[in-house]
Amino acid sequence: MTHRLVISLISMLGLAAAAASGQPKSAAGQPKIVSERLAEGVWAAPTPGGANVGWFTEGDDVIAVDSGATEPVGRALVAQIQKTTGKKPRFVVITHAHRDHAGGVAAFAAAGAGVIAAEKAAPGILALLAASGEATPGKGARRPSAKPVVMTVSERLLFVGETRRTEIYYLGPGHTQGDLVVALPAEEVLFSGDLAVTGVLPFLRSADVDPANWERILTRLRAVKVEKLVPGHGEIGPPQGLADTAAYIARVNEIAARLVVANAPDGLVESILAAPENTIENVKLTPDHIANVTAVYHLAKAEHAKSAPRPTTTPQSP
Repeated sequence: MTHRLVISLISMLGLAAAAASGQPKSAAGQPKIVSERLAEGVWAAPTPGGANVGWFTEGDDVIAVDSGATEPVGRALVAQIQKTTGKKPRFVVITHAHRDHAGGVAAFAAAGAGVIAAEKAAPGILALLAASGEATPGKGARRPSAKPVVMTVSERLLFVGETRRTEIYYLGPGHTQGDLVVALPAEEVLFSGDLAVTGVLPFLRSADVDPANWERILTRLRAVKVEKLVPGHGEIGPPQGLADTAAYIARVNEIAARLVVANAPDGLVESILAAPENTIENVKLTPDHIANVTAVYHLAKAEHAKSAPRPTTTPQSP
């Protein structure tokens, strides 16, 4: 490697693998991956599972961001990376542990790639990879060990090369408790995972979602100069997804807080959302939107109950 690796709080964990499912096939019978070049040595592509992925050269190596939803998709991505760069990926960064982003990670491990994830995402990735038949690198892989490992990031990880600087950040819980973002400052490219999406609603129903901090994360990311965005889902390229996702989540948080004050019954959430003061520009009253607001309302209601003062009792006279 021609770059040096700076890691903040890294731990090593054993990896296993993920089960495959059917995906759209190319003429050769493999999942079809069509990539686009975003900058010199930087590519991105949508995957059959719906999530976007990317990869770029870093010194003499290649770093991928996310792995697709299944092992067949992961293998197709490894092949496309080799086609575009002439090399296998040296590392794969998993932005979070949801299957559509992490399900193909075993194929990358089998190709010899080191796996990088947020510390809090590691258990989910281990669970996704537990049933894989590709946990052991195959013939020709860079790492002969039968027990691949994942490097976990607590705050940030930097790759500093002669021609590129790669910044990987954990900014706290948001879409999940273990979201990473990957930034290429010189190229003004940001890989956001599901912290930002373009043209679709963000998913606010993860069991470990933190809508309040997600809003704060997006405020920080919007201060970064981004020319090309690789969102978790949606169109690759325009950075508008950062602003749109931020605006949506801020508005949902605001509406949920209003529902808490009103102590609204679940059965009335849909009708309340139809009121003019609770509408969101360019967002229709779809089941997904209603479910998002309901989920955030339940979280806000639980937090409000925790912080509410407990009634005191006055001792009775004997």
